[in-house]
Amino acid sequence: MPVLTLPSSPAPSGMGIELLTNKNVLVSALGGDEQERQRKGSRYALTFTMPPMSYVTSMAWDDLNAEGATVLMAVYQPGFDVGSPGTPRVNGAGQGGIFLTVDGLTPGYVVRKGQFLNVVTLGRHYLYRAAADATANASGQAQIQLRTMLRFPPQDNDVVKLAAPMIEGFVRDMKSWEVGVDRLVMIQFKVRETA
Repeated sequence: MPVLTLPSSPAPSGMGIELLTNKNVLVSALGGDEQERQRKGSRYALTFTMPPMSYVTSMAWDDLNAEGATVLMAVYQPGFDVGSPGTPRVNGAGQGGIFLTVDGLTPGYVVRKGQFLNVVTLGRHYLYRAAADATANASGQAQIQLRTMLRFPPQDNDVVKLAAPMIEGFVRDMKSWEVGVDRLVMIQFKVRETA
């Protein structure tokens, strides 16, 4: 299935973050405490509200109407300075769970709690979010705790994108392509990660 990259300009005027959870909730039949257990498969859906744009500018966004294709859209993190993370890579194949071991970071670089990141495995962008701060040691290694479990075991040296994370998925819940009497176009859409 083709992957289409959406334009980087204009930047969204807003972004809604939705966690599509795959957790398992255990409820005691005898009225005891509830428990939540993480499971593989939790992922994100991001809703983008674009600023009004001219009709000609909006034509570059026509890939939103593509059927049978996924799209790549930059994650909007306004006001957050990613800094210089280096060239992070997965350090060791077959990782699972909620921890991701990486190397190639700039020594002392801090992956911030709430920061989005990608693990690019077999050409696919898996989107995750850091659950706690993680500081790279003098060798540029860090163990990043993730908000959700790794959905697919990464390979050794897979790229970890901190500087420009993207969401890859299907376009969902797109409002109509609204062309106003002022000749400006309003677009709102959701990109939902595939399982």
